[in-house]
Amino acid sequence: MSSHATILREVRSADGDACARGLRRVTQLLATDSVHGKRPADWQAQRDALAELEPRFLELAQSSDAVLRELTADLLGSWLGDAALAALLVLARDEAERVRASAVGALEAWPNDPAAKEAVLDAAQSNKWTIRMRAVRALYPFAGQEVVDALFSGLIDDDSYVRQGAADSLARRPLPEFHARLRRLADYPAPHMLDAAMDLFGTIGTAEDAVFLAKTGSWLNLSQPSFVRAWARKAAKRIRERLAAR
Repeated sequence: MSSHATILREVRSADGDACARGLRRVTQLLATDSVHGKRPADWQAQRDALAELEPRFLELAQSSDAVLRELTADLLGSWLGDAALAALLVLARDEAERVRASAVGALEAWPNDPAAKEAVLDAAQSNKWTIRMRAVRALYPFAGQEVVDALFSGLIDDDSYVRQGAADSLARRPLPEFHARLRRLADYPAPHMLDAAMDLFGTIGTAEDAVFLAKTGSWLNLSQPSFVRAWARKAAKRIRERLAAR
């Protein structure tokens, strides 16, 4: 692991490549574990050791270099604090697609902030799939019916990555009402977009849902294309296996 002295030197460097390395190192020290969703045990100690760099991070958030702005956005989601949030809200409107996507994704660290919620919901309607994908993934900790509605819209997005991102977020916050909404999607007029919805059904479905999916996936159900029937059978099987393992 790089020493704090190395990080301080790199982040303060006027050389773009060195500065970028430093930003990546800080993010590695502070980032939430993608598997368990937890911050490092020494997060606060690491942040305190690097606290003097905060003004530099805020300066880099306004850099003319889009790569440095993008890396700073990633970092600020792990840095936290009012100043970090204010900078991210600006970056979430950045003209560079990658910068905006990173900033929107980082805003998931502020699930109780109204401005953060508004920014992520706005991004979920972007005409760029990369931004929509980061938005639906970032929405999972936010509360409200508008969040659920945005995630269900994402579940039938034109882009498969957005659909899967929405499904992943909905799977992390399952509610009984989701089952009825998923059932209604079985008749969606663009069935090729139901891949993530059926996958979600297999993840959160009940025994009753398994029966519904088995009927949808029946070989005799000619109202659905073969690929939808196959997805439905697979989802029903996953539900049954999950319930049997309890």
